[in-house]
Amino acid sequence: MRLVNYEEKTYDVVVVGGGLAGVSAAIASARHGAATCLIQDRPVLGGNSSSEVRVTPHGAAAFHGYARETGIVSEALVEERATNHERITENGWTNSVWDLTLYDMAVRTTGLDLMLNTTVEDVAVDADNAISSVDARVGNAEKNYRLTAEIFIDSTGDGTVAALAGNGWTSGTESHEAFGEPHAPEEASPDVMGSSLHFKTVDTGQEIEFHAPDWAVKYEDPRFFYEGGRVPKTLESGYWWIELGPPFDTIHDNETIRHELTRHVLGIWDYIKNRDETWREKAKTLALDWVGQVPGKRESRRLHGRRLVNENEFLERKAFDDEVAFGGWYVDLHTLGGLLADTSEPLNARELDPTSQYGASTNIGPFGIPLSILIAGQVPNLLMAGRNVSATHAAMGSIRVMSTCALMGQATGTAAALAHATGSSVNEIVEERIVELQQELLRDGVFLPNRKNEDPKDLALHAIPSASSEEALQGVGPSSADWLNNLGQWTDHPVFPSTGRLEHRTAQWIALGDQRDLESIQLCLSKLSDENQQVRAQLHTVEDIWDYRVEAGEPLATTTLAVDSLEPTWVPWNLGQQIDASALPRHGYIRVSLEANPAVEWHIAGTVQPGNIATYEASPGRYRRFGGGTTLSFMVDPPQRCYPADNVINGVTRPHRFTNAWRSDPVKPLPQSLTLSWEQPETISQVQLTFAGHLLREYHAYPPQYRDPQTPRDYSLQVLEVSGEWKTILSVAGNYTTRNVHTLEKPVRATALRTVVTATNGDPSASIYEIRCYTDTPCKQPSFNPQSETSMIAEKPHCVGERDLRGNCDG
Repeated sequence: MRLVNYEEKTYDVVVVGGGLAGVSAAIASARHGAATCLIQDRPVLGGNSSSEVRVTPHGAAAFHGYARETGIVSEALVEERATNHERITENGWTNSVWDLTLYDMAVRTTGLDLMLNTTVEDVAVDADNAISSVDARVGNAEKNYRLTAEIFIDSTGDGTVAALAGNGWTSGTESHEAFGEPHAPEEASPDVMGSSLHFKTVDTGQEIEFHAPDWAVKYEDPRFFYEGGRVPKTLESGYWWIELGPPFDTIHDNETIRHELTRHVLGIWDYIKNRDETWREKAKTLALDWVGQVPGKRESRRLHGRRLVNENEFLERKAFDDEVAFGGWYVDLHTLGGLLADTSEPLNARELDPTSQYGASTNIGPFGIPLSILIAGQVPNLLMAGRNVSATHAAMGSIRVMSTCALMGQATGTAAALAHATGSSVNEIVEERIVELQQELLRDGVFLPNRKNEDPKDLALHAIPSASSEEALQGVGPSSADWLNNLGQWTDHPVFPSTGRLEHRTAQWIALGDQRDLESIQLCLSKLSDENQQVRAQLHTVEDIWDYRVEAGEPLATTTLAVDSLEPTWVPWNLGQQIDASALPRHGYIRVSLEANPAVEWHIAGTVQPGNIATYEASPGRYRRFGGGTTLSFMVDPPQRCYPADNVINGVTRPHRFTNAWRSDPVKPLPQSLTLSWEQPETISQVQLTFAGHLLREYHAYPPQYRDPQTPRDYSLQVLEVSGEWKTILSVAGNYTTRNVHTLEKPVRATALRTVVTATNGDPSASIYEIRCYTDTPCKQPSFNPQSETSMIAEKPHCVGERDLRGNCDG
């Protein structure tokens, strides 16, 4: 009697692996019209970020201001923070809200079939070595599938599909001689970074005993922890450094690793609870609440692709012609062996000191990631995304983190759908259609450091923008109102320094408008000793907000500032005739820097001035982000027009080489509006809005149920019809997402489109990064904001009187 059911299914694209890379790939593919199947061998999505493993998704914004990943992963992360009641801690925090957020996104994506608890066991290839089908088994269901597709995406982490198909792969570490990578060892090794197991505790309010089983590892020596870089930061959950790799194989010995890690988790908790002099008193009422049983894997196979990327290309921030994603996590190479080695990951062994030689040398990015490392080298219809892509061990140390992997996943899913739609091979996409792919990714909300919106179908690009008001940059000081709820001063992990004391050379980026007029700069300084102080100041132009060169060419001006007050005092720098106005950038940044003087403090502003960040010299010749995206106190005269309406059609959707945002005058009450006008009527079927917010800091910096203050909460879209009448075509209430795509019930013919922001989530200014308009409906992104009410309002008349602060009309 046959017990196992067998079924064959055919798709355009099959994605194997349901971590953040696979989820992003599958959703992107389906949104672009490809019939897609996502196969995941676990009961939940999210991979290492899921509630089974509980690793915090990391990315470029951990180290760089305004570098948070956008696109599909951002949709999910914004939604999770807005709806989750739980505070994020560094390890072991994840609850099922995150699992369900991802599950909801997948289930609601038209054209996407989801298969959970399903494992691919075999791969069939044709005479050209292309994959024709994969065989998969559903756990606990006595059911097998054979899935046929045009294109496959391997996001398994271990590169299982590619390996079964015969694609080449590498494991271990390359030698320094191979590519000259700064962090490669002198000799090559077959070893890889290890896997970790997390735990979570609960405070019971009463003393709780813990007795480890006799098979747990016994820890007695505090030097193992405190001299080995394994210092617990919190007792709530932990710890990434509970890690094992060599001598175990991270693929074939996964079950052995799981058991061994369980032995270590219980032994480490036993030590903390019962013997550690620092923590045992605080641990008295704590009980183990959860211990993971799915190891979080860092590294195994790295697949051979069309090209191999190495660490040096990321250090140089190389501009790849086929850029489709970006990264910016540091070169995070854990000590091979984990708990069996003398020390943990090298930076942590240096107490996370970013000014250590190691900390400074590993801080890189943001940098572009090329499509050619995501295309299999020997299997013509296979793409890969995640930690299995074509990179050296050292390069993988930076791009293996999950938010970066998600961007690579979205790139592969979009490329696969484009190949299907155009009848192209995946190799032809990189060879002939890369610009088309890049424009699709940008249109879908992805940021690419070296590309901007040049979509010929975007009607907004030839519109004339105007606004009801614009913020003029004057500066901020210590007493400036904090409308970001102290987010700019957030100081958990890993942000330095916490005060403006000039222990290092320190700099502030200042955005300039188009007037090329800068009479003076004032800095809020005080001395920290009885003696009067002096500090040397320089003014440079810089390429972008991530231009960390201390010596960025010849300075525009230099001076010595006198600091003679113990109280915060505005110290003027009168530029006068010192500066050549023609050398000032238009719609760009200058940087004012002060040399180190520990007896002087440059005071941190009470809030963040959007797009204007500070840095400090973490290593000789190289700056690093100051704090969590802090703004230091400065004033400029005359005020700079750096948030003009034109920014919404300049093709860039975050601060980079300029602020790239329209902001209304914060003194003027809402509602405020931005209008796009055309000389001739246009037919509009879809409007895409990218709002400010959620970019400054990394995801886990944000508290539960967070709505970014910069994001408009209530807004409407109005059109100026050919008849000359303004008409409201839709209204949104309760918004908290930064990217909203509005496909109209029926096209409208108009000579202008007006976006009216009635209320924000806290910012006194209305702010928009980009507005796009289309005659067709190129983006299939659904509204991922259940709190919003979006309605077509066909008959509501335009307000001819005055509106109050809630947008109600009195006329």
